[in-house]
Amino acid sequence: MKLNEKSVAHYATCNSPPDKTGFLFKKGERNTAYHRRWFILKGNMLFYFEERESREPIGVIVLEGCTVELCESESEEFAFAVKFDCVKARVYKMAAENQAAMESWVKALSRASFDYMRLVVKELERQLEEVQEEARSSQAKNKPKKHQPQVQGATFSLQNAAITGPSQEGVSSRENGVSWSKPTSVPNGVSEGCVWEGDFCGRGDGVKPPPVPPRRKTNGGSPESPVSPGTGCFSKLHEWYGKEVAELRIEWMQSK
Repeated sequence: MKLNEKSVAHYATCNSPPDKTGFLFKKGERNTAYHRRWFILKGNMLFYFEERESREPIGVIVLEGCTVELCESESEEFAFAVKFDCVKARVYKMAAENQAAMESWVKALSRASFDYMRLVVKELERQLEEVQEEARSSQAKNKPKKHQPQVQGATFSLQNAAITGPSQEGVSSRENGVSWSKPTSVPNGVSEGCVWEGDFCGRGDGVKPPPVPPRRKTNGGSPESPVSPGTGCFSKLHEWYGKEVAELRIEWMQSK
């Protein structure tokens, strides 16, 4: 950005609002006496005019990188100085009309540089982050938590999960059409034997099983087969079935 005398003078007298205005006594560079001047502060530029109604400034001080300090003066009571870090830089000495005006100008000039504004912006950003973090924390605490059912891992073991089958104690099974129950153990280690259908030994449930169809008995009192009468013993039954097989074989031989 290029600056010239006209652009600087226009900025000093334009309608942009100034940061501070007022009368100060400025010590001359050649003439060491203090002269009353009208000062206008805009940003980091301090313009001074010969009179308040002057259209153009007679000088400007760029305040970037400066320090403002109080100083002693033989002729002025409320004096202060604007200094720069450069070795050959000029020291501007000024004085206010009273103590309040001096403090106000020293404070305004000390805050006019962009370095100071940069520090202020960083501090404000830090404070903003702290406020936002506190707001997020408070929202997290006040937010109702959704109920999430906790699923506990189920453990399966052969000791807890009993696998039962036809041989389970006290459960009756059927084998070849015959109902039977597993023998129950007794304290002395002796089993009571199988409980067949129609036998109530060893059953504690009080339920009577269905009756077994009765077998026919011969005159001698021995049971006989309902299919082949007269075959009460195994030898007679074998002989009876053998005769039937022999008859069927003869019929088959004759049919060939």
